[in-house]
This record gives sequence, structure tokens and C-alpha cells, in this order.
Amino acid sequence: MKKFFIPIFLTLFLSFSCQVLASNSSLICTNCRHVNNITDKFCSNCGESLEDEYQALNQKSDKLPLKLPRLSVSNEPLNPSHLFNVPTAEVIDSRDISLMGASAIGMSSGRSLFGNIGIGLGNVAEVEFSTVGLVNNIARGNPTVTTSSFKIKLSPDNYFNWKHCPQLALAFRSSANWKDVNSDLSVIRANDEWVAKDISNVRYNTRFTILYGIITLPFEKIQFHAGVSSTDIRIRDTAIDYYVLESNYYDPVEKQKYLTGGFWGFTLDQNPQTQIMFEVETIANWSFNEEKQTIDVKNDILAIGGVRFFFIDWLSIDTGVWYQGNYRGIADTQIKLGLNLLLPTSKIIKTGAKP
Repeated sequence: MKKFFIPIFLTLFLSFSCQVLASNSSLICTNCRHVNNITDKFCSNCGESLEDEYQALNQKSDKLPLKLPRLSVSNEPLNPSHLFNVPTAEVIDSRDISLMGASAIGMSSGRSLFGNIGIGLGNVAEVEFSTVGLVNNIARGNPTVTTSSFKIKLSPDNYFNWKHCPQLALAFRSSANWKDVNSDLSVIRANDEWVAKDISNVRYNTRFTILYGIITLPFEKIQFHAGVSSTDIRIRDTAIDYYVLESNYYDPVEKQKYLTGGFWGFTLDQNPQTQIMFEVETIANWSFNEEKQTIDVKNDILAIGGVRFFFIDWLSIDTGVWYQGNYRGIADTQIKLGLNLLLPTSKIIKTGAKP
């Protein structure tokens, strides 16, 4: 029960906190009641000066028993450098810190938890540490693997003074160590062929590295993202346990498999706080082959469609429907829920904002 309530409590707490912070980091024009950014000197709706409103906000903050931080943020939402899963050609702003926590909830795999933390480097690169899921046919759900990644932009913003100029980037993601994957007894018993062959357990170790080539096409209301991927997968210590011990099988030899795939997606601005998002990508699928007594790896399809909603400029929630090619029907569909926190530390340092 605690595992179920903790993420819900954290989400509600952050939502409430952000509403408090938002009220302390915006100026409401007394002339037209338009909500403006704390850094605006004039109302973006009617053009009236906001000096009186700013002074009133300072006096109100001084009376608070606990002064809340007023973050200097952009007039536009601060988008993470990814969609639900796939990367974009954008990078985190220099010195900004990105935090993301996500969960996939559904009958096919129960509940899987994912997360990442990243930092922008000089507006041209970013480094990230994250967890990703392994698609397989022996364990219930997608076992999580710790990974690290590096992304670098190959083209500057507004190249040739054209704001719709395509953006290019390269990204490199690698698992931090070997992942030990073990079968679940419920999965083994659900397969009649494995039961008939008296298989009791399957396990193996794996690691992988992915190289991405990414392109982003930015337009006024819609942004397209696409790319290709090359995946190097290693598998070793494959073991198959049978109820008859004499039949047990073990292969310590490391095997290598290359996969080539791609991805595509878009974001569509619906209003200042909401974006529609969709993505489809090829993902690696580790599959146990009982006849060959091997772990085969092939490409599968993952598609997610939903929305990104911004509570305030630097806090957003991603939610949508998750479907994989290895699912048997819509009853296996999962709900993806993620919380993005993009700390604009570069803007805080630049403006000298303090708690």
C-alpha cells in the first residue's frame, strides 16, 4: 500500500507547491487582470506598467513568515529534451537541471518505475543518468536497467537567421553494468510449451549501447522529431533450469547482436499550458527460444500518445496510452504517467533571484 500512495502523495504535494510558487512568481495587472511573468515590466496584454504590482508583491512577500523563492523563468514553457521516451535534437539549457519520474501502469506488467536526472552543458550538450525497461518474454513487466547518456547538438539555433531551421543532434546511451534477468514462475507456467518441456527457470545477463541520430523540425505550433538508432546488444551466462536436473543448460559465452531502428514523433501546441504528444519507435525485444536454447533479440514497436500539461513553466506532467508490438490486445495497454521538473538554474543565477 505504501508503494502505491507515495507517488500519488508526491505528485499532489508538488502540484500544490507549484501553485503556491506560481502565485508568488507572477504579476496580475490591476488594469486588465492579465497574469504576467515576474520579470515583465509592462503588461503583455494592455501595455500598462507593472511597477506598482511588483512593489506590492515585494511588500506581501516581506510579511510572509517563510519567504518563497521567486524563480525567473521563461515566458514560454521549458520543454524537456525528450518526448515520452524518444530524444529530441534539443538539449537542456546550460547549467539547468532536469529531473523526471515516471510510471507505467497496466495489467500486462503491473507497475514499472522509471526516472532520470540530467544537466545542460554550454547550450550544446547534456549528460543524463536514467533507468529504462527491458522488453522480454520471461519476466512480468520490463525489468529496469540503469543507463547513462550523452547528447550533443550538431547545428546551432536559428541557423542562417531562420527560426524554422532543422536541428541535428547525436546521442549515445549505454547501460551502466550487466543486467541479470530472471524469469517469473507465473510467466513460465502460462506458456504451455515451456510447461510441457519441464522448464522451471530461465536467466541471462545482458547489456547494451545505443547510438541515435536525431533531427527536429520546429514550426510555430508543431514540432516534428525523427531519427535512426543503432543498438549493440551483448548476452552471456544463459541458463535454463529444468525440473529434471540432468537436463539443465548453461552457456557462459558472450554473444553479440546488432539492431537498426528508428523513431518519429511530434508535439502540437494546443494552448499555452498543453501540448499533444505522439511517438512511435523501434525497441529491442529479448525473447527466449526454447528450441534453440538461446536468447534471441529482435526489433519491436512501441507507440505512446497523450498530452504534456504545464503546471508552471518549469513543471509539467506527461500522461498517455502506451502500447507495444508484443501485446496481445488492447487489454494489455498501459497508462504512462511522468512528472518533469526542469530547474532553470541558469536564469536564477543570471537574474540573481534568491529564496
